[in-house]
Amino acid sequence: MTSSVRTAREVVEAYNLELWNARRFELADELIADTMIRHDVGESHTLTRAEALKRVTDTWAEMDSLRFDLNIVIDGGDGEHVAMVWDSTMAKDDNEVKVASIEVFRVVNGQIVEVWNCGYKLGAWS
Repeated sequence: MTSSVRTAREVVEAYNLELWNARRFELADELIADTMIRHDVGESHTLTRAEALKRVTDTWAEMDSLRFDLNIVIDGGDGEHVAMVWDSTMAKDDNEVKVASIEVFRVVNGQIVEVWNCGYKLGAWS
């Protein structure tokens, strides 16, 4: 019996919808590579899997609720790259904030190895 590896799109969707939204932090070992590079304009940061997961758990520790809505998900067709347009709603103590952005992920062997994001903006896509 062979185990199936998730497609790049399935990895990115699981990362956002399951690991982030559903707080299934145990999926980090499956979805995030040993190291993940987060690119921003003019800089990049390499995170270990533990650091990438800490980024998620630290965000959740500051929020009462958090949700990513994936408005558009585009498979790059090369088996590695996936782009998405997302909105996020975060709330703490009855204060709600909406944030939006676009990210491009690179997935190798079923794990996220790179993410490009040029920043977040308050509000939602219109």
